[in-house]
Amino acid sequence: MDEITLVKELGRETSLPSPDRLAAARARVMAEVAPPRENRRSRRWATLLAAAAAAGIAAITVPQLVTPSAQPPAPGPTEAVAPKLTPVAAFLNQAATSAENEPDLVPRGDQFLYLRFIEWDGTASEAWLSIDGRHDGWGRDQDGEYATIPGCRAGAGCEVTAHYRDDMPTDPEATVAWLRKSAKEDFGSDSLDAVTKYLGTISTRLWMRPAQRAALYRSIGLIDGVRLVEGVQDSRGREGVGVAWVPSGQTEERAVWIFNPKTFEMLGTPESSIDEIALVDRVRQKA
Repeated sequence: MDEITLVKELGRETSLPSPDRLAAARARVMAEVAPPRENRRSRRWATLLAAAAAAGIAAITVPQLVTPSAQPPAPGPTEAVAPKLTPVAAFLNQAATSAENEPDLVPRGDQFLYLRFIEWDGTASEAWLSIDGRHDGWGRDQDGEYATIPGCRAGAGCEVTAHYRDDMPTDPEATVAWLRKSAKEDFGSDSLDAVTKYLGTISTRLWMRPAQRAALYRSIGLIDGVRLVEGVQDSRGREGVGVAWVPSGQTEERAVWIFNPKTFEMLGTPESSIDEIALVDRVRQKA
């Protein structure tokens, strides 16, 4: 009997893995990607990444038959193993990929960041913030009345508040260091509470180029203590996935960002939802 006939005969005698064995393998893979059960609202986060998890199920391999005269195949080149992402890092990586596809607009110093939000009580709020911080803007004050937001002219002895930072990194690890440094400058601390508070300030009130925003999203996945929470609603009742943390001394999560789970678009927060963010050339110009 020749070798080809021998392989065919052995192949007919060798049964494929049973459904029970496949189910067990699939269960082990899903157990690897399942998150810890931190609370009721975050138990189903893995459904957001079901397609990615399904792609990771190991293929079934029929054992190779080697005759005494055959030599084993030479080992192929070593493949780099990608680091396993935590649930929040994997989700924010998807949001970062989406952000990278946005148009790359570099603002001029004399332009304005136009913002329109829908607040928790249903009212609309608009603001025109000077990109370089040296031109007069327009927006609501602490009393809810619209008023001029004074720019800081050169030599006036005031502190410039720019709404575009060209020094903001485009690398996630560098962005973590940048966030901690900026939070410490603004709030006197680089703790998780301070960093997330700073995130709430800059995520919508700072114009970011696509690479900067993508790095910002990926950087949050590197910070311990940040987690995903499903079923969170923004101020307009739109349900999404929250990126949250538990503030010091509390037990309930607080969502700093809410994303559309299908498009990965940022929706806003429970207190305020995003209606428009754009660059404009003058105060009171709409996008």
